[in-house]
Amino acid sequence: MSQGIFITGTDTDIGKTFVGAGLAAVFKERGIDVGVFKPMMSGVSQANPKSDCWLLKEMSGDPSPLEDINPFQFDEPLAPYVAQQRHGRSISLDETLASWKNIQDRHPFYVIEGAGGLAVPMGPGYLVSDIARSIGFPLIIVARPSLGTVNHTLLSIAYARQNGLNVIGVILNGLRETGVAEETNPKLIEEFSEGVPVLGVLPYLETWDRQKMIQIFEKHLAIDKLLKQLNFVKC
Repeated sequence: MSQGIFITGTDTDIGKTFVGAGLAAVFKERGIDVGVFKPMMSGVSQANPKSDCWLLKEMSGDPSPLEDINPFQFDEPLAPYVAQQRHGRSISLDETLASWKNIQDRHPFYVIEGAGGLAVPMGPGYLVSDIARSIGFPLIIVARPSLGTVNHTLLSIAYARQNGLNVIGVILNGLRETGVAEETNPKLIEEFSEGVPVLGVLPYLETWDRQKMIQIFEKHLAIDKLLKQLNFVKC
């Protein structure tokens, strides 16, 4: 049975794909056979080199077809449930999980990316949190580093715990400038989350250069600590 992490965020456009793809690249570079999965994507075609599923595939080196990595895609940039309704579709939780089960044994380790935050509607009667709970991987929450992020991050952690989800870390992404808030936010999050570590703060990057991202992630994130928490042993 595969192991892995489920990447979620405090909001949309928070950098989940950047973090998930970068982590996948780091794991691959360290010799881990890593796969990627993004159940639903909206607003861009799978074949677009800037799409989430394309970037996850390229950075991880996952040979699976884009249609397996991202089984459900919608053109309009809307919440997945709204997008599928406007396309005359209704994708059940069982159907979503069947797509995951189709690929889950291809790799020993997976990086899975949700859509938006944990309470985003994904289909009739279920949210991102329901998919995460069904798959069972621990969560990494991606948040912005600036003023206001403590509130959003603690709310996301509390919601995850209320829904039986295990948050093993927070990554603050997109640091442009450092002030008092940016300096103190990591410690505040750790103090008031009662045990959730901040794995690091990533600087804002405009590049998707794989080697550059690997260097930045290795420098700014506690990768060894993360792998130790996951208790992952490379086969």
